[in-house]
Amino acid sequence: MIPGADVSSWQGPPPWQLSAGAIDWAGVKFSEFKPGSISYRNPDAGTDFAYLRRLGKGRIAYLFGHPSTSVTATVALFAGMCDALGLEDGDGIALDHEVTDGLSAAQVSQWARDVLRLLERALHRRPVCYTYLSFAWAGNCAGLGGYDLWISDPGRPPGYPRVPAPWNTWRIHQWGVTGIDRDLADWPSLAAMRAAIGRPRPKPPRIEEDPMLLFRGVNAETPLALPEGTAFVRFYAGPQHAELRCHFPSGQVADVHLTGTSEKVLVPAGEHGVSVIRLDDGAHEVCAVASA
Repeated sequence: MIPGADVSSWQGPPPWQLSAGAIDWAGVKFSEFKPGSISYRNPDAGTDFAYLRRLGKGRIAYLFGHPSTSVTATVALFAGMCDALGLEDGDGIALDHEVTDGLSAAQVSQWARDVLRLLERALHRRPVCYTYLSFAWAGNCAGLGGYDLWISDPGRPPGYPRVPAPWNTWRIHQWGVTGIDRDLADWPSLAAMRAAIGRPRPKPPRIEEDPMLLFRGVNAETPLALPEGTAFVRFYAGPQHAELRCHFPSGQVADVHLTGTSEKVLVPAGEHGVSVIRLDDGAHEVCAVASA
């Protein structure tokens, strides 16, 4: 397990680490979009984040959420700070989810689901959700069980927090809240933590090859179903040119695009002409249509 801390402007600028003890990572409050459309940016966030980077520590940027405010404005404020302060691939992000603003549990949990989904889409990594026991027990976290839990349970020894529904396990335990908030992360190493909560590396492209001659005769059409997630397809041309078309789940037909172009793809003529086609997102089928 990996010792850490979480800080906001309450701790002031570094070196707050001196009071945090030996830590390998820290969470830093970035923003809070408050009721009344008030945008708060932690004035110490930039110094804190740069300090952690300079020391080679892990970093989690977090926002404090208000369910009575706009989802998009909340995420936009936070994402803007992430851009300005240099969020890196190994950095994590988190939602501090602990107030209701007087809304119902159903409204509060729906707001959190929307924020977490938008955060993941905007910053290309899966957020962590911070909360505390009684808040979760009241139903304010319904539907959030798919996100890693950062649970505040200072009444328990480090690494032994209680886990509220809808979660079955925890990832970060905030076990100390005196002077500075102390945490313990349940990963075997800092590298493993960064890999888990940072931006995932892109998967290498999968090539679906069919060595058969696909195009036999003028105006012949050969459909090819693709495995889920296929990004590239390699075609072998016969003596005819062939136009390739990409079919999408919606039924729409679109030209297949080569990287950097929007031209129709013509497989070169010749006995062993080869064309590698990059597929648009959502493609699940390719039709190779031979032409004279």
